[in-house]
Amino acid sequence: MSVTMTGAAKAIKDKVRITVELFGMARIACGRQRLSIETAADGSISAVVAALADACPELVGKAISEDSSALMESYTFNLNGTSFIDEAAFALKTGDTLLLFSSQAGG
Repeated sequence: MSVTMTGAAKAIKDKVRITVELFGMARIACGRQRLSIETAADGSISAVVAALADACPELVGKAISEDSSALMESYTFNLNGTSFIDEAAFALKTGDTLLLFSSQAGG
């Protein structure tokens, strides 16, 4: 017997819960160090950014573009502290952490 997933069941299956850790001005603007968001498993920057804007609207115009579709030019994501993410597709799994910080941060 074959079971076919409905659109709603597939949409739920394709979602993951991740943590976004904020640094610098993003942390100050949001007033939090970490946020938990739900986003698509087949990671796209725009999906993650939209979910992040919903979770912390104070980031819009500061770290997130006004239309909530992208990060501001000076911000970047790092996945699990191991690799930077660009516009290419990337895979996310529940429990992953995205670090959001300004690419202009000094060290």
